[in-house]
Amino acid sequence: MINHQTERKIITIAFITAFALTIYIFEMMIPKPLPFIKLGLTNVVIITLIYSNMPIEAIIVTFAKTIAGGFITGTIFSPTTLLSLTGGTSALLVMLFCYYSKSPFSIIGVSILSSVTHNIVQLITINLTIIQETKLLYLIPLLIVLGIITGFITGYFSHLFMTHLDLRRLYEKTSH
Repeated sequence: MINHQTERKIITIAFITAFALTIYIFEMMIPKPLPFIKLGLTNVVIITLIYSNMPIEAIIVTFAKTIAGGFITGTIFSPTTLLSLTGGTSALLVMLFCYYSKSPFSIIGVSILSSVTHNIVQLITINLTIIQETKLLYLIPLLIVLGIITGFITGYFSHLFMTHLDLRRLYEKTSH
């Protein structure tokens, strides 16, 4: 039997996951100049969770929104979900490492690092699983530039989000 406090925390995590999933689906509908360019706005939620000292919740939301997003968009058994999982996991690991190592980077800097990592890991995943062509690696400079731009945007939104919402306090309220 789940106690009331645990039940409320599960509901809060579900709400945060639904919010991230909504952003994920909305972002899928935005026209892209190139098929592989995406802002990665769900990382606003993930990085905010991490910087609110909620790493377990960040991990849960990362995997839940990726898997649920794959089901909703019909891409669960396609390379898209594999790329989303590998890129999202690598970005999450970079964010966690920077947060726990007390790196000198701001939240925007951490967002840029995780975005660049996400792009490069996805390219390596494509190279290892779908297109085994070394010329594909020539895209790395472009993906670094795109990662810097999208990481800056996502980091800036994360900064704004954190100045207006204290997720830790909201989460802790559920235990009362």
